[in-house]
This record gives sequence, structure tokens and C-alpha cells, in this order.
Amino acid sequence: MRIDKLTTKFQEALGDADRQVLQQCLQQAKQPLPEDALPWYLGDAHSPTGYLTPAHAKVILSVRKDWVTVPHGLVWDTPEKTHASRSAALENLAIELRELGHVSGWRNEKFSYWPDSEILVNGQCIEPTEELSAVFEMERAAYRFFGLRSHAVHVNGFTQDGFLWCGRRSLTKPTDPGMLDNIAAGGLPVAESLQLCGVREMAEEAGLSEALALTAVANGQVTTCRSVSRGWHHETLWVYNLMVPADVQPVNQDGEVAEFNLLSPQQVVQAIASKSMTVDASCVIAHAVLHAIAHA
Repeated sequence: MRIDKLTTKFQEALGDADRQVLQQCLQQAKQPLPEDALPWYLGDAHSPTGYLTPAHAKVILSVRKDWVTVPHGLVWDTPEKTHASRSAALENLAIELRELGHVSGWRNEKFSYWPDSEILVNGQCIEPTEELSAVFEMERAAYRFFGLRSHAVHVNGFTQDGFLWCGRRSLTKPTDPGMLDNIAAGGLPVAESLQLCGVREMAEEAGLSEALALTAVANGQVTTCRSVSRGWHHETLWVYNLMVPADVQPVNQDGEVAEFNLLSPQQVVQAIASKSMTVDASCVIAHAVLHAIAHA
């Protein structure tokens, strides 16, 4: 059965009130910047590289002299203006911020950063690939402190009857512990394609075979941004839909998922409405289902 038939099955089981819940997810995906948010710019960039809270800006200025205050925010770059020099300088700064207690949840995993001039076309985010020039890379745990756009792959696991496999995040997860999530999801690390990221996450989080994971179908993107305790969360979620056969049950392999639940469309929407589903997973599900409505 084609995956778009499954998303159509899901949405056909919903009432108007359910669809409204999903529509509100997407409408609320992009929250406005706090009035006191301070943009920071890499060198002579025309658009902000990220956004800092006033407290975070104060911390940076207290430990670094090469971050310069200007009327429109903060400006920083290395003298060499290279990927390597920026990455090294930001690694040292992130480590110092961790030691000072301002960055937590260290993962020893780096994300690439692409400026808007590279990653946006007509205001729409394009797929991050090796052909695009990343201007630096940095430990993922520091991304929210610096208010940087990150990228993540999220997989919706549909069954033939239109139900959805949802994982419950481990209580030890630094972000959203115990909340419901997609069947698999994860940030896009340096030098990994979206598809390979999804395949790896499906193996680690749900124990799915590579052959099955490779059948997941790309379903566009959702960009979400909001204030969080660690700073400004700005992420483009790359959506994939997967048909999970009836004889396959997801089983976590890496300790990041406490359990899996097979939920009906109504149960999924109820979880979203009650905020027991993560914001990002809610947006990804809403995007997939409303996309099916638009093309049904």
C-alpha cells in the first residue's frame, strides 16, 4: 500500500475538531522572537546567524573580547574566516561555557551550520547536503545557547490501518523526558545525509532493518522555533513517512526510548492536544496528515 494512502486513512478517521488541533500545531510552530533577543552575526553576514538571550550575550562578552557589540546586536568571526578556524574557536568557547554551567547535555556530537544565504531559497529551507558550504560546526548541546538553526530527521511509522507507532522518550533524556515522540527522530550530525540519518535512527531507536528503513518516503519539512530554558530553539524538521508491516514491532536499541505505543488517529490527536507529545513530533505528524488532506 502506498504511504500516502496511509496518511489519508489517518486523516479520514478524524473529525473537524481533530483537524483543527493539527492545524494549530503548524500555525504555532514558529513562535515570535522574544523582544529582548539579541541577534548575532558572523562577520559581515546580512542576516543573523543566531539569537542570544541578554544573559547569554553577557556571558559571552565576559569571557571573550573578540565578540563585538554593535547597534544591531553582536558580531563575531575569526581573523582567518575559515570553517576550520571558526569551528576550533567555537569548540573552545562551548567547552568553556559547559565548564561554567551554561551549556548542559553535552553529546560529543557536532552539527554543521549553514547560513541563510546557503540554506534558504525563496524563504524555504533546502536539503542540507555536501554541496552546500557550512561555515562552521559545533557541539549540538550548544546550539540552543547560540540560537542556531539545526536540522533533524523525524519518521512517522504508520501501519496499514492508519495507526501510528509512537515512542515514549526515556526519562533520562535531557530534552522532553517521558514524552511521546515519533517512531524515530534525531538531529543531523556533521557529514551525514538526511536519509542515512533516518536509517541510523530507525535502527538505533526502533530496531528497524536497513531494508525497511530505506523505504521511508520523504514528506517535506517543518521549521519550528521557540524559546526554551537553554536559549532559542530553531530547527528544520525533515519529515519521512514509513509503512511498518504488521509483523514488525519497534524495539529500542540505544536506551533512548522507554516503550513504543501503537496509537489510533484519535489517540494521537488527544496526545497532541494534551501536550503529552513533544512539540516537534506534533508538528511532524500534523504536517504529514495535513499534507495528505491537501493532496487527497
